[in-house]
Amino acid sequence: MSLDDLPDRIKEHIIAATNSDYTRRDNSLHVTELVYCLRKAYYRRMAEKEGEKEEKGIKQRWYLYRGIVFDEAWTGLFARNQVRVTHRVRNGPTIVGRIDFIDDDGTLYELKTISNDYAIRDGPKPAHVKQALFYAWIEQAPRVRLVYVHLGGVHIFELDTRLAEQVVEEVEQKAIELWRALKEGRPPEPHNEPWECRYCEFRDLCAIEDLS
Repeated sequence: MSLDDLPDRIKEHIIAATNSDYTRRDNSLHVTELVYCLRKAYYRRMAEKEGEKEEKGIKQRWYLYRGIVFDEAWTGLFARNQVRVTHRVRNGPTIVGRIDFIDDDGTLYELKTISNDYAIRDGPKPAHVKQALFYAWIEQAPRVRLVYVHLGGVHIFELDTRLAEQVVEEVEQKAIELWRALKEGRPPEPHNEPWECRYCEFRDLCAIEDLS
């Protein structure tokens, strides 16, 4: 048996918890859009403008749900939690995001849920590192820790904040690239990460675009 065999009440709760009414604004880009494939972010935004909604299966929602459960259980323990950040790019869009929590000593924490240790066998995910360091630069945090949580335990990586400025420059460049692509109606270049392409809901559309 699997997730599909859970009682309806539990499945309904998972669906309700993972539904989002968040509407993306043209001049406001989320940092998570900029650390992954820009073309994927472009297609998602264009689909939203056309009134299309991404259909998520119960398994996909489960991955989101795990993160929500840990967020709600842990972030509320800290006075500074779910800290909204904004960063205006010169002659470009605004980058927005949300920090999970900041401890009393100023340490910034970013939480990520994973299936098991194997997911981080090579260390923290580059996209997660960039997101956390971007937040650290905005907040001028003295320390930043990336916390991976799974049912078997927790792994914490302390990141080098000296790399934050370089990350911000890269994220700003990505923001301008995506912003211009959206204004011009022209898909940006793909990320070309095999794992990301393999599970992307836009892979067929992306392949057609590359052939045209």
